Amino acid sequence: MRTKINILLISSLIITAAFLSCNNIKESIERDLFITPDSISFTIPKITSTASGTLLGDLNTKNLNLDSLINNNAPRFGLKNVKNIRIKEFNLVLLDADSSNNIQNIENIIVKIQASGQTAQSIATANPSSGTVTNRLNVPITSGSSDMKSFLTSSLFTYNITGKLRTATTRELKARVKVTYTVTVSL
Repeated sequence: MRTKINILLISSLIITAAFLSCNNIKESIERDLFITPDSISFTIPKITSTASGTLLGDLNTKNLNLDSLINNNAPRFGLKNVKNIRIKEFNLVLLDADSSNNIQNIENIIVKIQASGQTAQSIATANPSSGTVTNRLNVPITSGSSDMKSFLTSSLFTYNITGKLRTATTRELKARVKVTYTVTVSL
């Protein structure tokens, strides 16, 4: 009887160890990387219209070397290992904002991504507060878990930023966008 209990306990330990090992292998084979390439600088023109759909910026992104960015974060992985890419954060900073020209001027903002041969997709939208003078805006991602791999692996893709101003700007504004991606890779 005692032998049977010992065999049962040893078998249980072996099975538990095997399951834990499988989970560890899966984690080392598939993982999420958080990648933030260099910021994209652009100029928002002086805007006198408060109509919706006003273009704030078309940010052409060339040569996003995803393979190198992935490899810097996880040396065993590269572009060939990418399962999907999601946009995690989209941050806008006005570099020369002042009390009359800042995020408070914007009533709403919509960010779309587009690449040649693909339909533009809305990825982020925000309605900044009218009571806060600031030069920074984190535009919440609306595309959720949508896979952006086909856009981001294109040789050229564009972030199209449009919006409706609450009040017109009195001059052009220097701006910068920083985007963070969640890249799922596996062996």
